[in-house]
Amino acid sequence: MTMVGEIVAGPPGRIPGGPSRARPALTLLAGLMAGCYSYEPVVTTPAPGAALALDLNDQGRVGMRSTIGPEIARVEGALVGATDSAFEVRVAETLGLYGMRSKWDGEAVSLRREYVGGVSEKRFSRQRTFAAVLGGVAVTMAFMLTRDLFGLGGEKGDPVPPGGGGDDQ
Repeated sequence: MTMVGEIVAGPPGRIPGGPSRARPALTLLAGLMAGCYSYEPVVTTPAPGAALALDLNDQGRVGMRSTIGPEIARVEGALVGATDSAFEVRVAETLGLYGMRSKWDGEAVSLRREYVGGVSEKRFSRQRTFAAVLGGVAVTMAFMLTRDLFGLGGEKGDPVPPGGGGDDQ
């Protein structure tokens, strides 16, 4: 039984109301921010520093196996430079054929153009940002309204006294 004013200890090392309550909000924020960008195909080679996704063809997966690993479908990173024969990229992440993602620390990798089936550039998307913000506001409002945080829940009525109350007594 907990007494009024008594402090109830949680798991060791955890401060009540501490960082663990922020995790869902941070996860939602990260998801919203990811929704603000999209990869769009490029016609000409972007300027150095552009965030790119290079889709490897079958020849590229075989040719780059010893450099970036087996069964890699896409290489994402910042363009260092490009020539007529290759792209030089600081790799941020690779995506495998079966959806597995591997984070990289910006290692420079040279990919021959004949290994690349498609090039896309990461760009800010107004439509996705609007949809993400609208969705976030809707979820927040739904949460607040279902918790009666605005006092809009209506009248609660008189509580029933112990023993059931009613007119029969």
